[in-house]
Amino acid sequence: MAMDSLINPETGEPIVKNVRRQVIEKKYNWGLYVYKKATGKWFTDGEGNVLNIESMRNDLAKIAELKAAAKHYGDEGDGEAIFVPGLTRISDEEHSEQMDRMKSGLIPSMNDLGAWHAAQQTLNKAGKESFDE
Repeated sequence: MAMDSLINPETGEPIVKNVRRQVIEKKYNWGLYVYKKATGKWFTDGEGNVLNIESMRNDLAKIAELKAAAKHYGDEGDGEAIFVPGLTRISDEEHSEQMDRMKSGLIPSMNDLGAWHAAQQTLNKAGKESFDE
């Protein structure tokens, strides 16, 4: 088991006490509905892909379509559709491009507004020199 040098192994608390994390809550009305089975587990294809549908928030027709698909693939249909705002599907090619961007030190998704916001805040605070190092 690898040790995380930033976490005290005895207490499980961060060693540096002034670590701050800012969560930018997405309040978008667009995103994905994902299907959670009545057992509390996500309905997946066995490879980690969760059954989902692109939708606007509270679109009852899309929710019904997702539940019908779950039934078609063997679920009882008594699970629930969970809305994830701001999440989009990507193709295998887009995933590969995002991995390449991340490995190059770039923001993986050009559509990740939160990452762009954080980068802009860093640029405003630390200046362009912080990115050139």
